[in-house]
Amino acid sequence: MPAQPPSKRRSIAPEARRIAILEAALATFSDKGFANARIEDIARRAGIGKGTVYLYFPDKESLFKSLISDALRPLLMAAHSALEESDMPPRETLAVFFHLLKTEILATEKRNLVQLMVMEMRNFPDIAEFYHENIITPGLALITRVLEKAERQGELRSAHVLKAPQVIFAPALLSVIWEANFTRYGDLDIDAAFDFYLDTLFKPADGDIR
Repeated sequence: MPAQPPSKRRSIAPEARRIAILEAALATFSDKGFANARIEDIARRAGIGKGTVYLYFPDKESLFKSLISDALRPLLMAAHSALEESDMPPRETLAVFFHLLKTEILATEKRNLVQLMVMEMRNFPDIAEFYHENIITPGLALITRVLEKAERQGELRSAHVLKAPQVIFAPALLSVIWEANFTRYGDLDIDAAFDFYLDTLFKPADGDIR
């Protein structure tokens, strides 16, 4: 009798299996919420046994932390590269950051991850702390550098934003909250929201009537 080919499950490389689990986890968390999702649900959606999930992730919290890292750290690295362009004006730099938020997060399934963090992380302080330390803190440090540069160049409308750089995330968070609760009643133009925010932050260029 000829040898049977290896099963599809065994032929998948470890990294591909890990990615498949993360994709199933994001879909499951989006459907059920973090609190109600179970490892069994994730395994079923990934087409594997529950034990296989535990080979990669010891618990649901570590799986969620990996989702945060895989989904948001590339955005942070891309933003870091953009913000390191010293010859780019601060307004243009933040415009690039907003574009990355839109195309890499808000226009993809990753927006569900942000929604989960907004809605549920107050009940899971360990995950909230991980997100704050690994994504928010370095992100705010980069944004603060851009705002400080704008202030030195006399481009900011108000220096108060330097004390509350967290407000830079407001348009993206508004988009996530709006879609979660109100999109059935009307659309939010995220491009207009970002443009308005830039107009609010920065003084108009010479000759600009804004």
